[in-house]
Amino acid sequence: MSGAEGFDYRTRTNGEVHIFHHGKLAKMLREAPAEDFLAAVKGGDAQAVMAAAVGNDGHGGGVHGSSSGPGTHLHGNGAAHGHQEFRRKSG
Repeated sequence: MSGAEGFDYRTRTNGEVHIFHHGKLAKMLREAPAEDFLAAVKGGDAQAVMAAAVGNDGHGGGVHGSSSGPGTHLHGNGAAHGHQEFRRKSG
């Protein structure tokens, strides 16, 4: 095994492939990329193929901890709102 773990995928009747990492949606593929992914899973290590598909193949990309990548549009990366200091009101 390649060391990648925690990945799972599901296919939909419309041809979409949804790849999950530890139960959270990491990537959605459609059309040709989805077909290529399914062919690669059948011909190799499924965990490694899913890790490569979402960019978590051990070369700096990833689902967790990256400010740009496949997971950021799902959970946000904080870029939309600047830092704001909060103070307790006295009195």
